[in-house]
Amino acid sequence: MRKPISVNIHDSHLGIWQDDARDETLRSEVYAELIRRMRSRGWSIRRNPEVHHRHRCISHNYRLGARGTLRCEIELAGRTVKVEFWSTTAKQENRNGRRYDFNKLKRMAKLDRLRVELEFRRITAWLKTLAPVEVERRDEQDLPAMQRIEKRYAESWHKDKELGRPVCSYDSNRRAKDGALLEQGQTVWFADRKGRIVRGTAYYNINNMWWVIAGGKLFNEACFYLLTAAPVDLRTKHNERARRNRLEAELQIAVKRMDYQRAHVLKTIIFGAEQTYMIWARDNQAYYRSQYAGYSSDTAGAGRYTRAEAEAECRRVPHELEMVCPDGTHVSFDRSAA
Repeated sequence: MRKPISVNIHDSHLGIWQDDARDETLRSEVYAELIRRMRSRGWSIRRNPEVHHRHRCISHNYRLGARGTLRCEIELAGRTVKVEFWSTTAKQENRNGRRYDFNKLKRMAKLDRLRVELEFRRITAWLKTLAPVEVERRDEQDLPAMQRIEKRYAESWHKDKELGRPVCSYDSNRRAKDGALLEQGQTVWFADRKGRIVRGTAYYNINNMWWVIAGGKLFNEACFYLLTAAPVDLRTKHNERARRNRLEAELQIAVKRMDYQRAHVLKTIIFGAEQTYMIWARDNQAYYRSQYAGYSSDTAGAGRYTRAEAEAECRRVPHELEMVCPDGTHVSFDRSAA
């Protein structure tokens, strides 16, 4: 009898693992067969165009699927086959797309959520015809925050056996934003996604990440975002990045509408009297969008930067980036191009 197959389900993600499986066996018996079975259930499955464009040699290990309002990605990685689902109608928070939102299953409409659960059951039932199946479900969103941390500690491979939890061994992984060193159970302050200052209690997770319980909710924050003392003005929102993104989006809309008076006012609010620059990425043949996030193939969607911002970013990766001046000329900081 073949060794058991492990199925790990977390949120809208399902992972299939078999310890003794060879690559070619997993590809033919699980990866390819899974795709065939999903197609027979009405899924339209094709190659991932982005992976095919950037990494053609591994493109055959990545597939995208669609059925109604549901989308999925199927990936073969080593001895693991991964399937991740998301819905095109779910409430979106991540600017890069619904696929990158947290709690994708809970964000889905009821029918989409039930369809995903049905896919989980169908995949598991089929795998049971191949070998014994061990299913682990890691949905823990309904647990109290402290219980979720304790559960993670119990499952962690990196914990200290005597303490029963991970221990931070390097000061760099516990150095807070204000330079102080974090301690287990310490009170900290940080800005949430909307820029509001939140107070909570910090517990070490792994590397430079710390769990923070605040207002009954659980956050996973890097140490360099945490403060060990309360900010002077707790009412001031720390949302400079979101503010800049919103203003630049309004600026682009004003330009498209040829409302140049409003565009001038917005440009003055963002940059003052400074001239603006763009950043060109050679490998993508596109411009940076606002706040160094994403790419645009035309100048209308390109982000604007001060000279200092653009030059600093281009000098960081000089072999890939070029600074675009207001007159359209490109400036390269690559020594080989100098």
